[in-house]
Order: sequence, then structure tokens, then C-alpha cells
Amino acid sequence: MPSGPSSLCHKPVKAFMTALHQYERLEATGLWRSHPQAQRREVIIGLREATIVLLDPKTELPLAQWSLPAILRVAHVEGFVIFSPHEDQTETLELNDLAMIEALDKVRAVVDRRRKRPGRLRLGFTAAATAGLVGALALWLPIQFFDFVAQRLPLAARQNVAALALRDIAIIAGSPCAGATGVAAASDLARRLAPDNPPKIQVLRQGLQATHSLADGTILLPFALIEAADGPDTLAGIVLAERLRMAQVDPLKRALRHAGLLAAIRLMSSGSLPQTALVGYGLSIAQESDMPMPQNSAALHAALAQAVITSAPYAAYAADPILAQMPDAAPDGSLPIVLDDSAFLGLKYICDS
Repeated sequence: MPSGPSSLCHKPVKAFMTALHQYERLEATGLWRSHPQAQRREVIIGLREATIVLLDPKTELPLAQWSLPAILRVAHVEGFVIFSPHEDQTETLELNDLAMIEALDKVRAVVDRRRKRPGRLRLGFTAAATAGLVGALALWLPIQFFDFVAQRLPLAARQNVAALALRDIAIIAGSPCAGATGVAAASDLARRLAPDNPPKIQVLRQGLQATHSLADGTILLPFALIEAADGPDTLAGIVLAERLRMAQVDPLKRALRHAGLLAAIRLMSSGSLPQTALVGYGLSIAQESDMPMPQNSAALHAALAQAVITSAPYAAYAADPILAQMPDAAPDGSLPIVLDDSAFLGLKYICDS
């Protein structure tokens, strides 16, 4: 198609750095069809910042305005490139002006990159939200499943977890001490503290600096704490403090967190963990035992009072000012006594067998 009159020729452009400025106020002529049944009519195409304006050549009145990013190249027929502002192509524009065709392609791409993209923004937010949700679920689901398992797992399965944990702990702490007199004294201590449901107390020679509980309720008592205790009442406070911690946080959950979700699912379905599920568990326990153990002084005072055990010795041992300021849990002393002298001495030599 021949170009229009000189007034319609490409106007000079300012020396801007962007493609939009490069084609500022560019104009050409073309054939426009407003709808499929309409006759094609000649129009002036004026390129604006983010649109093209279609003008009547005689009156220069606007006939239509298209958004540059919305324009589609729909066909190339007999030297003409056909554009449309709609996917249904009900409205079309035929161009053979190479400069305008290049401008439309280039400027449309530039505007498309520079314009705000709500769709992409929404997509970005959606992706971020989805990633956040997946991350949250990745954290939340195992925790919820571990709670589910802990509430429903039978004792036999808990004992399986405890045995695997103790096997790994033994790598750094050795096997539980087995001096006969000391083992009997540990059983006496457990029955004194909880006659209706005495815990199993096992003494470890080394490796751990703080008490730890296993999934079946077994309490691991480092021998160093027995050596540091000035008497059975102090030892009673140490064991009761661990029982309170075990009541607050089920030790099975800690083992499951170490084993992982898949191992926990297998435990729930088969009643046992994979043999390697708790590898490294003992080392993690040993590393954390160097940190101060959290303690609820009021709850411990209540537990000591219920067991009728004096609280002053443990308060002094643990340097617990809150417990020390409370009235003694058993002002008349521990009744009955926690352990007699021979039993306590047996604990002192439990690791010498």
C-alpha cells in the first residue's frame, strides 16, 4: 500500500534511550475492519506511549484505540501483516508499512516487559503462598503425625523405639551399669517415687551430662549425677524433675523427629522402626545435655510434696532460687526415707561391677 501524504509520513523523533521514545509519534496508513461484516477502510495509525490510535484520514478524528500489549499478529497475507486487538479477531488492521510493523512488534514487546503485570504478580503471590503453604505443611504435618503416633502407639512398639535409642546411646555412653546392689537400689528409688507406676532407671557411666527419658518411660541417669548428689533426697529431686519433663514432652516424639516421617509411618504400620532410623541419636542427646535443662519449679515442688520428699536438698543442688524460696515440700523430712544408707552406697558403686 502506498504511503500517505507527507503530513502522514514518519515524524522526527526525539533522541530517547528507550524503544518507546525511538518510535514516539510514529504514523502510517493501513486498512481497518471494525467487525467481520464491515468494509475495510483506510485509516491513519498513530503510535502512542502504550497504544495505537486509528484516525479517519479526512477528519483526523479517532475511530479506535488499541492497547499495544494486547495486539496480536494473526496473519501475513500478500505483503500485509494483519493485527488484531482480540483473540477472536473480530477487529483487524492490515499493514504493509515495514517501519510501523517493526515498531509495533518491538514497542509491544518493550511495553509488555515494562508494564505492570497483575497476572504475573498474582502468579508470583500464588507461587509464594503455595511455597509457604508447602513449607508450613512440611513442618506441620510431621509434627501432627508424630503426635498422632505418640497417642496411639502400644507399649511394645514404644519398647522397640527405646531399645534402638539405647543401642545408639550406648555407642557414646557404654552399656547401662549393672552392679546388682545398685540395680536393686535404682528399682527401690523408682518405687519410692512412683509406687503405682515406677519408671525403669538405668545408670550410664559416661557420655551424658543430664538425665534423659526413652520412649517406654525408662529414665537414663548419668553416673556423674549420682556422684554429685549429696544424698538420696537430692537424687529423688533429679529423677522427679526428669519425670516432669517427660510428662511435658513425650520422648517418643523426639525419637520420631530424629527418625523422620517415613520411619514414623513404618513404625505406625509395622510396630517397629528401621534398624538404622536412630543412628546418631545418642550423639544428639549428648550434645544437648550440655545445655541447662528447663524446669518448672512450682510443678517440681508439687511433685516433691506429693511424694513427701524434702525439697531443700535438691533446691541447693540445682541452685534453684524459686524452689528454695518456697516452703519445704516435706518440712518434717522425707517420709518414708528415699533410700537407706546401704542402698544409696550401692548406687554409688553400680558401675564398678
